[in-house]
Amino acid sequence: MTKTLAVAAAGGASEGQGRAHARVAGLQLQFALIAVVAFGLYWLSSFLLEARGGTTHFAADTWFYTELAKGDIFGRLADNYHLDRVFRFHPTTVLLAAGWMKLVEPLTGLISPLHLLKAMFALVGAIGVWAALWAFAAAVPQRLAVPLGAIYGSSLSVWYFSSIEESKIVTTTLIVLYFAAYLRLRTNWTLPRAALLTGILLVACLNEIVAGFVVIVPVVDTLVRRGLDLRAYRWIAAHALAGPVALAILELIMRARAGAAAAHAEGANHFSMLIYYITQNDYSPAALYTFAVRWLFFSIAAPSPNGSYYANPSINYGGEFEGVLVTYLTSPVSAGVVVLFGLVLWAGLAPRWRAAGLGDLTGVMLGMAAFAVVRGVFFLGFIPDECMLFSSSVTLAHLLLIAIPFAASGFPWKGSVLAGLAALLFVTNASFIVGQ
Repeated sequence: MTKTLAVAAAGGASEGQGRAHARVAGLQLQFALIAVVAFGLYWLSSFLLEARGGTTHFAADTWFYTELAKGDIFGRLADNYHLDRVFRFHPTTVLLAAGWMKLVEPLTGLISPLHLLKAMFALVGAIGVWAALWAFAAAVPQRLAVPLGAIYGSSLSVWYFSSIEESKIVTTTLIVLYFAAYLRLRTNWTLPRAALLTGILLVACLNEIVAGFVVIVPVVDTLVRRGLDLRAYRWIAAHALAGPVALAILELIMRARAGAAAAHAEGANHFSMLIYYITQNDYSPAALYTFAVRWLFFSIAAPSPNGSYYANPSINYGGEFEGVLVTYLTSPVSAGVVVLFGLVLWAGLAPRWRAAGLGDLTGVMLGMAAFAVVRGVFFLGFIPDECMLFSSSVTLAHLLLIAIPFAASGFPWKGSVLAGLAALLFVTNASFIVGQ
């Protein structure tokens, strides 16, 4: 009898494990298919933006990166200002593009090198959508991960910068991969996972040194969960060294190169660039309001299809949106986005539905908030007029700050509201991408 019960229990456990593995496999396939759709959308959008001359909105330096499609990248570094400049500050993007263009070289007889380069950035953006889905799945019920992933992938800054040749989506995707990896590491710490997280951090910092701000997430989360237990911070201290190592590598690259980019304070090194921009910025109340509107709202949803405010083709500046929130109300679709976003916020905070607590995710919430604030304050000081250029890297953090309390709330129609929001957001931002 005892033996029979043991066999039955073992069989039940095995069956339960089999169902769990099947669910994970199904989720992996679902997320992979969504990423494939995102890649197709972003690559198609790159053709549409190119056709309407819309690749230089928000101060995007696309003409710098088109040089990557012309071949012999490293042979031309010494004599090409644009290549020299991007290699100094974004070597991850340059190395990635060099490898990609070599890989797809057999296709250049069918597809132009420039559009193959655009495909690389679309692929990077799609990988970011895949990673965002896993990040959401680790923080909210899995049935809500798909609509939240669709909201992330349809958000304006992510969609736009995945559809043009620019380094910003590379940084964004690396930060999203970091979030997804950390959300799993925090519940199942292993040395290989910690090494992977550190590798992601190093590569991200080599593409944009201030990506290192992301370390504040595990620091704050650990502080909330473990207090001042110094042993809990030893791995984070070693992990955080990736930032200084990346800075040393970048500065060595800059010192070793005496190209045209080094002749200007904007391109000499990180410190000179920081001082160059800070001394030119406007920090008036109106400028601060415009920064907040673009950083928090326009980066998610386009307020109108027309982004030509202050456009100046003579300097390759395609324009911005005017910093006025009321523009959202000029279209029923964008107004619907505002209403549903407001409902999601309200449901997560209203006493009627608000969760009593967020449990183990409290530290994650505070860490994400700290990262979003630190990065926002830095770019407010560094280059507020071009903040949209850097906003996609905080999109996932902002969405998690909204999604976690909403998912934990007692609101009864979560999936329907998120699906409706994703659909309206897609239509709103597609109008801008198409230019109508």
